[in-house]
Amino acid sequence: MSVVFVHIGLPKTGTTHLQDRLWRNRDLALGSSGLLYPGNVISDHFHAAVHLQPGRYLDWVDPAFAGTWPKLLGQIKAWPQTSLLSHELYSTATSEQIAVLMDDLSFADEVHVIATVRDLGRQLPSVWQENVKNQRRASFADFVTSVRAHTPDAIADARAGAADAPMAERGDEEPFWEFQNYVGILDRWARAVGPEHVHLVTVPIRGAGDDGDSLWDRFLSVMGVDPQALTIPVPSLNSSLSAAQTEFLRGLNTRLQPDDIEWQRYERVIKGQLIGEILFEAPGGRAQGVTPAQSEWVSGQADRMVASVRSAGYSVAGSLDDLTVSPAGSVSAGPTTEEVLDVALDTMAAMVLAAPMPRVGPGWQTRGMNVVRRLRRRLIGARRAL
Repeated sequence: MSVVFVHIGLPKTGTTHLQDRLWRNRDLALGSSGLLYPGNVISDHFHAAVHLQPGRYLDWVDPAFAGTWPKLLGQIKAWPQTSLLSHELYSTATSEQIAVLMDDLSFADEVHVIATVRDLGRQLPSVWQENVKNQRRASFADFVTSVRAHTPDAIADARAGAADAPMAERGDEEPFWEFQNYVGILDRWARAVGPEHVHLVTVPIRGAGDDGDSLWDRFLSVMGVDPQALTIPVPSLNSSLSAAQTEFLRGLNTRLQPDDIEWQRYERVIKGQLIGEILFEAPGGRAQGVTPAQSEWVSGQADRMVASVRSAGYSVAGSLDDLTVSPAGSVSAGPTTEEVLDVALDTMAAMVLAAPMPRVGPGWQTRGMNVVRRLRRRLIGARRAL
């Protein structure tokens, strides 16, 4: 029977790790469980997702990759068992775009949707940090304020004329809910494939007996894949910054906006060297968490979202309790000025040590030659005096 699973993210839920691990083990998955992870290169899944949404991802739609989706589709059609598409950008597909994809996959006997979801208390700091890594400069407090003001229920209340709805100006909106409103995202996909074909995989709560493979095991269980057969490991790479490191980078961003630095230089120097080679390698520190003032709203919003998906009747791998947030849970007052200063000094020292030795410039050469000339004149004068 031909079955296609579409993994739609969500972003910042371990998707990169899952995709990398699947790609490295795809031959083993094919042989042991009949799972096809199609594509000639792993980025084929990215190009398929963006070409489905050309208006939304205009900057990434490259005509050179227009043939990627037909090639992926051909590989899936030729495989009589289970196939998997995976990219977090499928989470933003509209109902019309989902309908286009479903039409392309109409040959399959079944189409299922998988969504990996993490609780709001961890998603807010994680998404904010990712924004800061990409040149944004909003503080965590401003970020959460914007996210809260633009919750789907807050917008609906404001449109209905509710006087106490915390509605902010549209220009202040952070791009959070379009990627993280799993209630609305799953509802869109469920209307296309049916609620019985929607699978919600929860990201385990850190420290709750998680051995690091729980998400992997949960994800594979949805497709009936034996994790024991997929033995090729993936490198354990640190991709998170501490609260102090993120705040240091945010302060740096206030001086490195698009008018100050071209994106290519920012990407190579800041993202590649400063973040990738220095901050990731530095000793870790306290992670950013929601503050005590934010925790009550975060907890209540998480409960409302969990109640919505619970009533929808989706299949759950893991537990919906993983998506709840305790008001007294992971709270943080943020880094101190001293902590941020230490990060700045450590980073500056690391960049100095890594920088190539400057070449001696013309000024040094000129001063050196002048010293030689003075010594030569003195030597000539001394000889003549004799």
